[in-house]
Amino acid sequence: MGTDQATPLYDPEDLGRPPRPLPDCATCRKLGKLREAAQVAYDRSAETDANVLLRQHQLQEHRA
Repeated sequence: MGTDQATPLYDPEDLGRPPRPLPDCATCRKLGKLREAAQVAYDRSAETDANVLLRQHQLQEHRA
Protein backbone atom coordinates (compact mmCIF):
# COMPACT_ATOMS: atom_id res chain seq x y z
CA MET A 1 0.00 0.00 0.00
CA GLY A 2 1.43 3.37 -1.03
CA THR A 3 1.71 6.32 1.31
CA ASP A 4 1.79 9.30 -1.06
CA GLN A 5 0.57 12.72 0.08
CA ALA A 6 -2.83 12.42 -1.64
CA THR A 7 -3.74 9.14 0.07
CA PRO A 8 -4.43 9.36 3.81
CA LEU A 9 -3.15 6.51 5.98
CA TYR A 10 -6.66 6.00 7.33
CA ASP A 11 -10.20 6.24 6.03
CA PRO A 12 -12.09 9.32 7.29
CA GLU A 13 -15.32 7.37 6.85
CA ASP A 14 -14.17 4.76 9.40
CA LEU A 15 -16.40 5.68 12.32
CA GLY A 16 -14.60 3.23 14.61
CA ARG A 17 -11.66 5.63 14.99
CA PRO A 18 -11.41 9.37 15.51
CA PRO A 19 -10.23 11.31 12.46
CA ARG A 20 -6.61 12.49 12.40
CA PRO A 21 -5.87 16.11 11.55
CA LEU A 22 -3.66 16.50 8.49
CA PRO A 23 -0.55 18.43 9.58
CA ASP A 24 -0.40 20.73 6.55
CA CYS A 25 -4.02 21.92 6.84
CA ALA A 26 -4.83 24.88 9.10
CA THR A 27 -8.49 23.86 9.48
CA CYS A 28 -7.54 20.30 10.45
CA ARG A 29 -5.06 21.62 13.01
CA LYS A 30 -7.65 24.04 14.43
CA LEU A 31 -10.28 21.30 14.80
CA GLY A 32 -7.68 18.95 16.28
CA LYS A 33 -6.80 21.54 18.92
CA LEU A 34 -10.50 22.07 19.64
CA ARG A 35 -10.85 18.33 20.20
CA GLU A 36 -7.76 18.24 22.45
CA ALA A 37 -9.18 21.07 24.59
CA ALA A 38 -12.45 19.16 24.94
CA GLN A 39 -10.54 16.03 25.99
CA VAL A 40 -8.59 17.95 28.63
CA ALA A 41 -11.87 19.37 29.97
CA TYR A 42 -13.49 15.88 29.93
CA ASP A 43 -16.21 17.35 27.70
CA ARG A 44 -17.15 14.30 25.64
CA SER A 45 -19.95 16.16 23.84
CA ALA A 46 -17.55 18.85 22.58
CA GLU A 47 -15.01 16.15 21.71
CA THR A 48 -17.62 14.37 19.59
CA ASP A 49 -18.63 17.66 17.96
CA ALA A 50 -15.00 18.34 17.02
CA ASN A 51 -14.68 14.83 15.59
CA VAL A 52 -17.80 15.32 13.47
CA LEU A 53 -16.59 18.70 12.20
CA LEU A 54 -13.13 17.32 11.44
CA ARG A 55 -14.56 14.31 9.61
CA GLN A 56 -16.93 16.52 7.56
CA HIS A 57 -14.09 18.89 6.69
CA GLN A 58 -11.85 16.05 5.56
CA LEU A 59 -14.55 14.44 3.45
CA GLN A 60 -15.31 17.76 1.74
CA GLU A 61 -11.81 19.17 1.36
CA HIS A 62 -9.36 16.27 1.29
CA ARG A 63 -11.04 13.68 -0.90
CA ALA A 64 -9.13 12.95 -4.11
